Amino acid sequence: AYTPMFHAGLFSSADHPRYCQEAFDTSPDSLEGVAPFDRPLIVQFCANDKDKWLAAAEKVVGRCDAVDLNLGCPQGIARKGNYGAFLMDEWELIGNMSS
Repeated sequence: AYTPMFHAGLFSSADHPRYCQEAFDTSPDSLEGVAPFDRPLIVQFCANDKDKWLAAAEKVVGRCDAVDLNLGCPQGIARKGNYGAFLMDEWELIGNMSS
């Protein structure tokens, strides 16, 4: 299963704890992503910044089987934020995020 697309910048930011809790609760008492309930599970993030994407991914370590960089969202919010499908022409950025 895939999660909905989460915004890596908001998810990883200490300034937005409520976003993280509502999107994918990683608190010790939460069952989100805990085996065997939600497994196999891929957590999907939109991002255009390697450090924020990595920080978001680190928050779900142990609660998923993989992390996905969304490159398919065609919505206007993705255009405005420069992520999702709107990164498809930015091969250098995508390459840097995966290395």
